[in-house]
Amino acid sequence: MDKICYILRGLPGTGKSELAKNLRDSRTDARVFSTDRLFMVDGEYQFDPSKLGEYHAKNLLQATHFMRKRKKAPAPLCIIDNTNTQEWEYAGYVEAAKENGFMVQIISIDWKREDIPLYAERNSHGVPEEAIQRMAD
Repeated sequence: MDKICYILRGLPGTGKSELAKNLRDSRTDARVFSTDRLFMVDGEYQFDPSKLGEYHAKNLLQATHFMRKRKKAPAPLCIIDNTNTQEWEYAGYVEAAKENGFMVQIISIDWKREDIPLYAERNSHGVPEEAIQRMAD
């Protein structure tokens, strides 16, 4: 089995986190890295836009550390669960994965513009429809 870094891409509410959990559960040495989890305070999601850059950097650092520590492990799985709507948003994860001998697999979650209201209803962090629309654009 290979060392793999899955990078999930998709709008909020399209099922990235559910897929990440399923992938994580498929291996014993697997970990999900999501910037959203850094906004959790006492079990509640508290988004602070002023922390976004800091938290994205911290998530990348934590994922890189995981991959570095498992450079010689037989089959670890690193899963990046962020929106990653543009290539520059996940380029650092690709670089870290390759530097540590991980195969990179980018998984783009399909979406439909007419379903954006549904994504706004079902995303777990209360991202409003207008914000999802901006990401889609």
